[in-house]
Amino acid sequence: MSHSQTISRLFAWLFLSTGIFALVGALFTWGEGWLFYQKDLTISLILLADLICTVPLSLLASYGIWAKKNWGIHLGLVTSGVYMFGSVQVYIMIFWKAPPYPLQLVFPPLFGFGIGLCFLIWVLKNRNI
Repeated sequence: MSHSQTISRLFAWLFLSTGIFALVGALFTWGEGWLFYQKDLTISLILLADLICTVPLSLLASYGIWAKKNWGIHLGLVTSGVYMFGSVQVYIMIFWKAPPYPLQLVFPPLFGFGIGLCFLIWVLKNRNI
């Protein structure tokens, strides 16, 4: 297996795990309780967007990249944009509120932004789109 194939498999696993974590995290409001029992709509909107957008895109991008489908790279780029945009939204929401900042919300956006940015750089460096 070539170095490029190894990296693409790594990104497929990262998209898959991010999709699974987004699903579980959204359903359980990142440890705050079941999503559909939340009374604060501002919290629920971001999590519902995760369920509707981030989870399916992550899982489809993972499959497409793993199966070496051309659309997998394109969908991975879209998903990376969603990760980066969503990460910025979460940080704005966190910093809008006063400290203490919940640790369960501080680290996942950092990883999402990092995965998205690394995938974008990898694609621009190694692929012609």
